[in-house]
Amino acid sequence: MKKLGKIAVLILVSMLLCVQGYAISDSDMPDNTHLALLQSFGTHSSGYRSYTLLDYNTYKKNLVYSRKRIRQILNTLEPYRNTDANLLVAAISQQLADIPYLHAGAMGEGDWQPTSPVYQPGAEHVNQNPVYRLDGLNCQTFVQISMALLHSRNIAQFDRNILKIAYGAAGNPGGEIVRYYNRNNFTDADFNPVNQRNGWMTDVTSQGPLAVYAERMTARVTRQKWFEYQKKNLAENVQVLAQPNGRAMVHRFMTVYSNLNFPKFDSEDISISYLPKEKIARKQHDGSFQPNQELLDKIPTPAVAEIVRDPGKWNYFRIKIKDIIGTELTISHLGLLYRQIFGYGELIYHKTTCDFNDKNEKVCHVTPVLCQKRQCNELMFAHATDSLPAGYFWYQERNGHYVCSPKQPRGVRYTSCNRVVALPFFDYLTDYQLGYYSSMDLHSVAGVHIEKL
Repeated sequence: MKKLGKIAVLILVSMLLCVQGYAISDSDMPDNTHLALLQSFGTHSSGYRSYTLLDYNTYKKNLVYSRKRIRQILNTLEPYRNTDANLLVAAISQQLADIPYLHAGAMGEGDWQPTSPVYQPGAEHVNQNPVYRLDGLNCQTFVQISMALLHSRNIAQFDRNILKIAYGAAGNPGGEIVRYYNRNNFTDADFNPVNQRNGWMTDVTSQGPLAVYAERMTARVTRQKWFEYQKKNLAENVQVLAQPNGRAMVHRFMTVYSNLNFPKFDSEDISISYLPKEKIARKQHDGSFQPNQELLDKIPTPAVAEIVRDPGKWNYFRIKIKDIIGTELTISHLGLLYRQIFGYGELIYHKTTCDFNDKNEKVCHVTPVLCQKRQCNELMFAHATDSLPAGYFWYQERNGHYVCSPKQPRGVRYTSCNRVVALPFFDYLTDYQLGYYSSMDLHSVAGVHIEKL
């Protein structure tokens, strides 16, 4: 890594943020992984500072807005409670649609009292971004919030459920619930087993009708070493709401958080089942892909779909993932699966395809994909993505057409092209961007793990 020059580092960081040029990058990944990659190359260095001071007024406004919005969504979802679970998950995805993707700050501990199951303010934490927010999401916070909405009828239930879903990695030492080290930072090692134990998810990849297709991937998760690597840029990890707390939280991170002694916290061998991508999308002689509909039809829904990586092949410029963030891991992205029926002529989704023009500029084309049959039964995948060009805007022109453009519009509502979207799962796996199939051509992507909700 030390051999990488400044220009090479800038190119690498650009590739991490979005798919650039001919190279195949990894833009869809949990916030903690993406941030650690950026930290390791010093791209978000805060100079002499060892912590970041967040704006308290902005935090409070965001908190008020998010809690108000959660209440509104819960009221909207009420008519769906006694219907098919797929309809409820589809409604949740619709309520969260078009929320911008956040590369950093999508989740923290805010000022939430660490032993309180519902929000009580006034605590100090190492990372004081909100526990949940709706002004921006990443792939994991989108799934966590969706799951909490699925099982909640009011804001108090939502608070309790989001904590059960998002925390529990280190158990419950001293009655604490909300701590950075207790957060389910690793999907494979923390998020899945915690939510399986709580009854929120069931592994249906290694059992039932999918088992005959499944293979296994293993990784050694070294949480303590991951914490050690985060010391390289404290200002990205220690983010506080009040100046006097900065040094205290740096001390906490450098001492307590760097010497945690929980079972399996130092290292743990993780094995996860997955459906190989080649068994889902079959490559044809002309280079295109056809769906294995028999397999797709067997996937239970609603569910969480997790993109499984081979840690031995997952690297940047021949640097393995474990040498960048301090640990191996197997999950790089996740979203929701559900089944939805569309009638003839009904919009399924807006397909966005980006390529380079003769000036080497990224140009994105948006095509509405309509149901062309009397009835289209689609396995949909809703997720927060950053696979489209960074800094591009998504909006509807006055003629009714949608665009993904670098030009910021005036007089119309807009959001980021990288946002919460829903599309058929097969279309996600075989998405063609900037000259290649972003999932199928990437050798480190092994397949998908399914957790039934």
